[in-house]
Amino acid sequence: MDNKKTALYIRLSDEDNNVDGIVKAESNSVAAQRILIRDYMQRNGLSNMADTLEYVDDGFSGTNFQRPAFQRMMDDAKQGKIGCIIVKDFSRFGRDHLETGNYLERIFPLLGIRFISVNDQFDSEDCMGMTGGMSVALKNIINSMYSRDLSKKVRSAMGTRAAHGEYMAAFAPYGYMKNPEDAHQLIPDEEAAEVVKMIFTMAAEGKKKPQIARFLNEQGTPTCMEHFQSMGLKRKSPKEKEKKLWTITTIGDMLKNEVYLGKTIWNKTKQAAVGSRRHIKNDRSEWIIMEGTHEPLVSQELFDTANAKAFTHQKKNVPTGRKAQPILICPYCGRRLSPTSWGNAYRCGQAAISGIAECKTIHVDKELLENAILSCTRTMAGMMSAEAGRKKKEWSQTSVIEEKIRVMEAEGKRLSSRKLRLYEDYRSDRLTKEQYLKEYENTVSRILEIEKRIPELKDEVIQIKKQTLQMKEREAELEGLLSLETFDKDKLLTVIESVQVYSEERIEIVWKMDDGFFKEIAGEKEVLALQ
Repeated sequence: MDNKKTALYIRLSDEDNNVDGIVKAESNSVAAQRILIRDYMQRNGLSNMADTLEYVDDGFSGTNFQRPAFQRMMDDAKQGKIGCIIVKDFSRFGRDHLETGNYLERIFPLLGIRFISVNDQFDSEDCMGMTGGMSVALKNIINSMYSRDLSKKVRSAMGTRAAHGEYMAAFAPYGYMKNPEDAHQLIPDEEAAEVVKMIFTMAAEGKKKPQIARFLNEQGTPTCMEHFQSMGLKRKSPKEKEKKLWTITTIGDMLKNEVYLGKTIWNKTKQAAVGSRRHIKNDRSEWIIMEGTHEPLVSQELFDTANAKAFTHQKKNVPTGRKAQPILICPYCGRRLSPTSWGNAYRCGQAAISGIAECKTIHVDKELLENAILSCTRTMAGMMSAEAGRKKKEWSQTSVIEEKIRVMEAEGKRLSSRKLRLYEDYRSDRLTKEQYLKEYENTVSRILEIEKRIPELKDEVIQIKKQTLQMKEREAELEGLLSLETFDKDKLLTVIESVQVYSEERIEIVWKMDDGFFKEIAGEKEVLALQ
């Protein structure tokens, strides 16, 4: 496998628990899988420890392949760093039989990767290009069925325990912590509990959600996430900003959460599909609600009063779907800018609640700001388009490489014929033994050199053609930007990461740096002032 390394892939997830949610099967532990694979490698002389890479997904389901370590492994594989992947068994690799088969039948052979499943006694190198036929397919189907069946059993068992008042969620809600003596029981977290009580009290007194959020931010009260992290808990939100703030949404969610009444609620949502990370809300009639399972932080009277005064407006019908990515950003709080009520300027959307004085200073003319961004973008698109044209011209020289391949192929055929004639010349005494051996060695050496070089040149041609095709697609985008006259965020986001708006005197455009040729012609930021 030349300089390629052997990858050890190890996976452990909650589905490996017993249905009582307590004991993990020892044979599936990370340590056990590592020992099993290392022992197999040693017995079969596959690789020394320095030539291995280890990828561990601890706590990820096998029903899909959206796992961080697995994705890193595949990125390394596509870059040619990996020549062999070893797993304990097929179920550790994945329980989706269709996708597993796709990797074994198509992706790994295409990448030239050997795949070994120790317990299944499967080695792709022994299968002559096939994955082992029906036996492998059957095992993968069984793994997929097992995962679905186990998921139902685990959820049923957890539902039964929740019906008996046990807290089954992975994390305690803000205001509570898990009892050190019983992980399925909540106890008050004194510091956070006081904040919860204050929020309900302020809402009951008639304070609106923006007022409560602003008060907490001005007081420097740690947000829920900051509080969890200060306790050493590994809590992180995918939408988390660098600058932490209390928001109207956070306040609203807390006021509606019945856990603060001492209730344990289960089955509020369900998985869209086995292994999916997307959840669907269940109707309240399907919820499992147990009262008096832990100490309440607020009374029913305070809860009802706070909710009645906090949610006085009729619920708006918000369109479903993914929210548009913001492009205009407040540099002080990291949130998006919003149009003013008159629609002629932009301001920080969180200025009223952030508690940050600088947020209130942002008030930029809409037309001036948008025109300045459009002008800079068109200029940058022109530079990128010129660079793209230069690259395409450079890459158009593939005919030279293809001609070189044809010459080398012809030379290889000629040398193969020459290799056969050398022995005849030796037998006919036209060559001495020493001459024959020297000529034969030189001929074979050159043939091997050609056989190694031709695939490299062909790969080079393929990569150039791929890059040329991608560049053509990029040129179409750039052409649209060059003629862009309106502030179209979707098109601007193809080259702009964000626009940090400090004031009319200072605007920073942060360019996207994911294009290799883009890095050669642009700085990361461009600072400008509105005229």
